[in-house]
Amino acid sequence: MMELVVIKWRDIVQCSAWEKAEEVKTPVFFSVGWLVSKTDCTVKIANCLDYEDFAGEAKNEERPVAYGITAFPVGCVMKISAVTEQSDEHRKSPENNI
Repeated sequence: MMELVVIKWRDIVQCSAWEKAEEVKTPVFFSVGWLVSKTDCTVKIANCLDYEDFAGEAKNEERPVAYGITAFPVGCVMKISAVTEQSDEHRKSPENNI
């Protein structure tokens, strides 16, 4: 089962003007999503989980199907934190929430 996480990451900046090196800063951001995979090179999260395979693309894949993928180079990822809450409602398939 995919885990809901918050990723703290530092963005890459490229400047094409006349800024000096000390003037160029790299901002830190936070992204939330379902952890799809984590390798030595890349961390991937999804912003949407499809339990019903609405698009019919899952074929023999395990459900839910992850969509809206964001891929982070591992070198940009500062921290991955699990999102915890007292309820497990977000983990249940839509059929169980009726």
